[in-house]
Amino acid sequence: YNSYKELMSLINKLKTLNLGDIIFGAEGNEKGRSIAVIEEQDNYITNIHGITLNSNNHDMQKSVFIKLMLDYLRDKGMIDAYAVGGNGGSLAIKYWDILKFPNFKNDKEKEIVRLYSNSKAIYNFDEWKKDSFLEKDNEFNKFAGIYEIDKSMKYLQEKLNNAIDNIANDKEVIIEF
Repeated sequence: YNSYKELMSLINKLKTLNLGDIIFGAEGNEKGRSIAVIEEQDNYITNIHGITLNSNNHDMQKSVFIKLMLDYLRDKGMIDAYAVGGNGGSLAIKYWDILKFPNFKNDKEKEIVRLYSNSKAIYNFDEWKKDSFLEKDNEFNKFAGIYEIDKSMKYLQEKLNNAIDNIANDKEVIIEF
């Protein structure tokens, strides 16, 4: 690049993802994997060869529901069955009229989505103490969806790895949240 300005101009033209957008891997042997952007972040970008489904109104319930239905179709082998072409095939957007999504009532859709993500489940570590950890964690897990539980497990795994590293290096182990 000839200049910093030219580089920044190029970066600013990259496809950005917004809250509620879904990326669907439409090609190859592992096609059908998807992710929904469900947390507000700055500058998510993608250069994948998948399909980006943009959520015009950032309807998180609808976005997560569609992501979960795509996961279901993949798990049942339907994504592979509908794909065309060689090398694992492709499920281009022009073939999506084959895909069938259930037309659940809003309450049922909300119930399904809540199992995946519940924004009301907040893992507030600032308030946690060692002696109340189990109680707080159990309370959190009653309301959390798979997404929040995964995030909390990764956070706790990092704390555990740090403690193990300190033990291995004969350092003091301090467990704080």
